[in-house]
Amino acid sequence: MGKKMRLKYSCFISYCHGQNELTKSFIEQLSRALKNYLERYLDEEVYVDSERLKPGYEYNEELARAICESVCMIVVYSPRYERHEYCLREYTAMERLEEKRKALLKGGGHGRRFIITIVFGGDMNKLPERIKGCAHCSDFSRFTLASRDISRNPDFLTEIEKICKVIYELYQMFEPLRQRLDGEIDCTKFSLPAWSEIVPWRP
Repeated sequence: MGKKMRLKYSCFISYCHGQNELTKSFIEQLSRALKNYLERYLDEEVYVDSERLKPGYEYNEELARAICESVCMIVVYSPRYERHEYCLREYTAMERLEEKRKALLKGGGHGRRFIITIVFGGDMNKLPERIKGCAHCSDFSRFTLASRDISRNPDFLTEIEKICKVIYELYQMFEPLRQRLDGEIDCTKFSLPAWSEIVPWRP
């Protein structure tokens, strides 16, 4: 028998690294807000790779396992996201995982996505088609260094609560699978697609 499919994290936050305060502040506040509000629903932690906020960041292939062990992926989109190799590899990996999970759900996941998009920068009307197709998309582009903490900011708090409810709904979809399916998805062997397999988001 294989290993049981284990969801270790409530969500995996995929974002483009940044060395300046705006990106650092947003990612730290976002992860903290999600942890605070998801605590009402789940024991699983929010996964955020804080190392990528540091200069000289080097991608760690072990992140593939964290993606596999997450209920879903939260993409923090800015125009830079689609120009970074590791971001597109993470996104494509989650798309492939999503297809496997939907197959296991046998129609139970129809119309659902396991990718939630948060727009951190850019024009909402000019998003790439891959992002436009996301069922859950929240606009946080108004965030500035002068903004109140996301956890206490009414401009963003409603969206945080919506995101947490969606994550919990996705989690509940997998409860029956975790009881009866063994070895269908082995996260110890899950890997990211090679860069040569990635299709550019824009011509």
